[in-house]
Amino acid sequence: MTCIVDAPSPAHRRALMDSIVIDNPRARAAHKTFDYLVELSGLQPGQPKRCASLIAPAQTGKTTIIDSYIQKLNTPEALKSGEIPALKVTLGANITRRQFAQDILEAFENFGCNALVESGTEAQLLRRAANYLAARKVQVLFLDEFHHLVHSDNRKVVMSVSETVKRLLITGSCPIVVSGLEEARKPFNGNPQLAHRTEDHIDLHPLDPTSPADLDLFWTFLSDYLVKSEQVGAGELHHLLTDEIPAGILEVSQGVLGAACNLVKDAVHIAATKSKTIVEKADLIGATDRAISKGLYHRNPLRDGLGPVRRMVAAP
Repeated sequence: MTCIVDAPSPAHRRALMDSIVIDNPRARAAHKTFDYLVELSGLQPGQPKRCASLIAPAQTGKTTIIDSYIQKLNTPEALKSGEIPALKVTLGANITRRQFAQDILEAFENFGCNALVESGTEAQLLRRAANYLAARKVQVLFLDEFHHLVHSDNRKVVMSVSETVKRLLITGSCPIVVSGLEEARKPFNGNPQLAHRTEDHIDLHPLDPTSPADLDLFWTFLSDYLVKSEQVGAGELHHLLTDEIPAGILEVSQGVLGAACNLVKDAVHIAATKSKTIVEKADLIGATDRAISKGLYHRNPLRDGLGPVRRMVAAP
């Protein structure tokens, strides 16, 4: 075990790792779809726009994919000129049309706009939201937590909000990308006109340990993530690429890349609390025990051996 006197604090190391974005085929494919929507919109000013969807379980990378694209479009120069090329709106639970408009206006207020979120009727708020989308030259609108269009009390889709989204597309405001959990498919299933205006769902399924292509993606992603973590100063993590450790991470994360990252972050936290620079298998075992205590998994393959699926990510 290696210790250093002035090791970065656990919080500092976590902040360093939270800033990491790893390029990967899934992110590139999603960004290519976003680019297509933006380019098509620019070629057809005033014409109806199209929609794309990121619908997948939690921690599959939806937020990272969206935020990294927003960062690419929202350059300092564009924002300084008053434009907001990419706008992200987080939808509230059990949403109504009025709340939908208010959520959009609140997103503009995050950029310093005085959008008068609480002022006006539902119709006035919706018009104001559409006017802001045009005035700020929004090229793509991201609607996060789109599964909130399914009410938690009766599991019914809020068709009025679904229709409003469709109308924004028809009136040519801007392309829309929706993101959410599996229930976010329901508004499309119940609104054929909205579905017809939508590209194929962007696939972010959990990686399959029996798929060579998925294993290759996981190995490359994990390797890049650990290397980048070392580069930003989170500690020495390359030891986690040895033996069956990557396969154990894959099992515990259940093929979800974000869950794999969080498992590694917890291992770094455990090492950091002991002022260790080297993150070891024992730290990852402790992180897995934490995941089990939270109900995120049911066994510790890093201590007890891998589960029944024996096809693994093998260290080269």
